[in-house]
Formats: sequence, C-alpha cells, structure tokens
Amino acid sequence: MPKKKRPMHEAEFFESKFPGKLVGKEVLDKNSRRLGLVKSIRLEYFPWKVSLIVKGINIEIPVELSEIENIGTVVQLKTKITAMPEVKVHDLIRLREEIKEELHDTIFNPIF
Repeated sequence: MPKKKRPMHEAEFFESKFPGKLVGKEVLDKNSRRLGLVKSIRLEYFPWKVSLIVKGINIEIPVELSEIENIGTVVQLKTKITAMPEVKVHDLIRLREEIKEELHDTIFNPIF
C-alpha cells in the first residue's frame, strides 16, 4: 500500500527588531558574492526543514541551514548560488528599506 503524502505546512518568522540578530544580515555565497539580505526564517514541517529567506534584487530564495557555512557579521554560504545576481553595496540600503516596509505591512495588516 503506498504511503500517503502529508500536506506540507510552513510558518515564516521575523524578529521584533529590524535589523535583528539574523534578519537584515548580508548573505554571501561560497565565492563571497553578495546575494542580498536575510528577510525571514521559514520553518516547514512534515518534513521538517528550516531555511533563511534571502531577498535580492527582484528575487527571494530559501537557503537551507545545511547550506550555511558560518553566521557572524554576515551569513556565509557553503555553496555558490547562480540563481541570484550579485547585489551592489548601494542596493543593500534599498533592500533594507523594502524589507522594513514588508515587515511593517505584515505586522500591521495581517491576512487572517
């Protein structure tokens, strides 16, 4: 008898302060290419998986914790990410403002 697939559930977490200890940190790939900023933390369950949502220029991607080499002043990944263009330093300011605005909208205009 085939196993039933369980529906996937997920939750997205933000920090109450922006930038926080993780949200708002710069993310670099294996080659130190600047990919963007951590926007949020996603928890998927059934199966369990924790990812950082990285916001770049016109793109957001999930990065699983297993792909992270180190978290310090920046988040350094173990892998090269080709799906995202490199972000210039001056674009980080705009990305920070976009994330702040999105977080504000999420907190003060919930969808439920």
